[in-house]
Amino acid sequence: MTDRDDVDRMRDERDVEGLIRALGDDDEFVRAEAALSLGAIADPAAKEPLDRLRSEDASASVREAAETAYRWVAGRLAEVEATKGTPTSPPPQR
Repeated sequence: MTDRDDVDRMRDERDVEGLIRALGDDDEFVRAEAALSLGAIADPAAKEPLDRLRSEDASASVREAAETAYRWVAGRLAEVEATKGTPTSPPPQR
């Protein structure tokens, strides 16, 4: 069983795999914190587990946290995709 301190540590260490595992914890507060931590990190690997959690978790608060986190991840991925191929500005001329 994971506790909230573990989730904080995983977030600080950017342990995406550990946070994804914590989405299955028995404690709904741990699941919600893990979801929000994944959203803050915005790693592409979190998108699918968050998508599943936002519709399948028994707890409304966990589903809400997963929905928020999913939007953060999806938004960040859209930003990255939008900047692909965007030319960088040339250095200013003197």
